[in-house]
Amino acid sequence: MSSVIMGLNGATVPSASLEEGLCAARRAGFTAFEPRVPLLVSAQAAGRTPQILEFLAHGLRWLPLNAVEGVFASPRSELGPRAREVFALASRFRVPQVILVPGARAAAPNLSEALAELRWLGAESSRHGVKLLYELIGFPTFAFPTLGQAYDLARAAGFPLVLDTFHLAISRTRPDEIARLPASAIGLVHLSDALTTGKGLEELRDEDRVLPGEGGLPLGDLLGGIRRTGYSGPVSVEVFHPKYGERDPVAVAQDAFRMACEILTATGWELGPRRERWKG
Repeated sequence: MSSVIMGLNGATVPSASLEEGLCAARRAGFTAFEPRVPLLVSAQAAGRTPQILEFLAHGLRWLPLNAVEGVFASPRSELGPRAREVFALASRFRVPQVILVPGARAAAPNLSEALAELRWLGAESSRHGVKLLYELIGFPTFAFPTLGQAYDLARAAGFPLVLDTFHLAISRTRPDEIARLPASAIGLVHLSDALTTGKGLEELRDEDRVLPGEGGLPLGDLLGGIRRTGYSGPVSVEVFHPKYGERDPVAVAQDAFRMACEILTATGWELGPRRERWKG
């Protein structure tokens, strides 16, 4: 298995601008950055697009843009303009992929309805030269909240899956279920732990998500299941606990890199030679 690409999600350093987040990621040792839509919008509004692209030419690569949200929860008349704006934004910043995130709704669409929606989004994204991934969201009120459902839908649409350790945990996905996936079905892994003391899995929310090793999720089992597929693509650290917004982004990024490397190494992932941290 080839060495994993280590990425930092912009949500993990919430007080940082796009440029500050990129600098923090590079200084910590990450080789990739997962941007979020508000970061790109702010950079574009400030006229910083050329500077961002120049920065990326020296040591980082983009992970997929996160995200077109609320898929299946909004009518196409609302989702369409929003999705096209995201696809255009990704194209402008030369981000080659965008993540689709299903939303909560009272009644989930059937497979054929959902597939038609994803194919339509795929046709829209292709006009901007952007490819799509589909993320499994394990909250039970969201559409297709199990691995089997998400995999069947993504496979039919021809999109790779985004597997998130948090959502795998709250959906109670077993490691052997993950291990049965073909490696080609996975396009990105989101890595986070969660504070579980005094809470059941069904009570956890994004705000409980912390760096790997700071919480109580069975990360070793989940990462072991993913590794057994043969997957060797990017892993992006994505957490949402508000405490990280009170800390220096570089310090958070350094902790994120160290702790992610520790858990991945412990579960048999091949990280390759550690990159020297950038001092600029």
